[in-house]
Amino acid sequence: MKNNLDHKDPNTILNYIKELENAVAQPLLDLERREDVKVKIRVDEKVAPAMFKSDPFIPNGFIANSLTIKAMRSDIFILGETFEDLTVDYHCACGKNLDIQFWKFCPFCSREFKL
Repeated sequence: MKNNLDHKDPNTILNYIKELENAVAQPLLDLERREDVKVKIRVDEKVAPAMFKSDPFIPNGFIANSLTIKAMRSDIFILGETFEDLTVDYHCACGKNLDIQFWKFCPFCSREFKL
């Protein structure tokens, strides 16, 4: 199922999730029982753009370059084991393909998304 969500607005995503729930006549998530997970990410410019590596100093933490950290969304909805329902594939002018549910702008070239 493809969608035209405004991935910059978490409320739009939540409304889309509610539409999916109505389509299958059962809840996809229980906001009362949700888990908020925070991940520690530290800057390391040696990591390639849009990539993350395990942090050797912080258990369960990651390292990424500064552009990747600036470009990544801080509010990602995860429904179970898959990201497919909220996927929006995007081909950036820099030639890279991205799923913009994870990014505010291109983590390779800093271009804004033209949706």
